[in-house]
Amino acid sequence: MTPIPFVPELHFEQVKDWLQHWNELMVPEALPKTGFIIPGKAAGFLYRTDSSMALIENLVAAPGLPKDERNVAVDAIVAAVCEEAARQGFKMLLGYTLLDAVVKRAERTGFVYVGGNFHLVARPL
Repeated sequence: MTPIPFVPELHFEQVKDWLQHWNELMVPEALPKTGFIIPGKAAGFLYRTDSSMALIENLVAAPGLPKDERNVAVDAIVAAVCEEAARQGFKMLLGYTLLDAVVKRAERTGFVYVGGNFHLVARPL
């Protein structure tokens, strides 16, 4: 499976539907310009900063996708985001989750578990 660049006009509705399955609401302007998708399978995004660190976020797979197929697709998306982050010159890629399964995937793909629970806060501007 080879991820392709995410194009909002072509792929947003699919990603929005996948995220809604997990009770996450998404609007087009909340996604960064850099993302990857395997249509019908999975997507993920690179959130850039003005520092040497970037974030990998909004990793999502199609609901109902068989576990083995989901693993291959999400791993391919993670690899694509990591490669793009390195290509753009970032030195560290951060991610966050509350799910142990995501931590295990991250460790399997070269991330290091930093630790702790987290609380996410947001402020509308």
